Amino acid sequence: MASNTTAKRLFGLNALVAWIGFGGQFLINLFDIIPYTQPDPTLLGHSAAGWPGAIGRIFDSMTYFTNWSNLVVCISLTALFLAPARAGSIFTTLRNSGLFMITMTGILYHLLIAPYANPESWNALTSLFEHYITPATTVAVWVIVGPRGRFTMRETLRIYALPLTWIAFALVRGAVQGVYPYGFLNVATLGYPAVLTLVVEILIAGYVIALLFAAVDRLLSRGRGASVGARA
Repeated sequence: MASNTTAKRLFGLNALVAWIGFGGQFLINLFDIIPYTQPDPTLLGHSAAGWPGAIGRIFDSMTYFTNWSNLVVCISLTALFLAPARAGSIFTTLRNSGLFMITMTGILYHLLIAPYANPESWNALTSLFEHYITPATTVAVWVIVGPRGRFTMRETLRIYALPLTWIAFALVRGAVQGVYPYGFLNVATLGYPAVLTLVVEILIAGYVIALLFAAVDRLLSRGRGASVGARA
């Protein structure tokens, strides 16, 4: 029971952290709390100020992988907080996808975006949560309370469903509207060969991380089994 209580508390903490970052960014965009005009016509950020541009700002916001990954963590960890023993094939993949996507968000932001980003005011706070605090918390909570034994080799492939969907969405939107969420994905300035090459490299690097998660899960599952056997 103590273990279930601990898991529930950690799942709740993880969900809260994720909702603070994602929810804060959503409200900033909805109410145009920090007005911003994107100087680059090929990047997102050209919606009208105030309420007339609210829908456009939210649509732009949900074109960023950062917000996709944080939302998946919000949903999956809230579900685990409400029912720590929640299982099922679809939910397991959702949980693992959130872990994988938020990890990639933290890594890619640090390597490709942070050197050029300059978030200000409330954006600096939500960026801290979405790109650093939530990724670190999500990985730590997964290591501590799992759920264990669910990040299988099959899952290392299934967790790519959402990231690949996002890539297709971002590139199709860019092809239609001429705007992209990130500079490294900007076909208008880099061209398709360079962008697609980088995307493939990221997907390969991501799979290495997915394999690492699967290996860690297996090791921790064995350790837990050995511990239970010793107590018996």
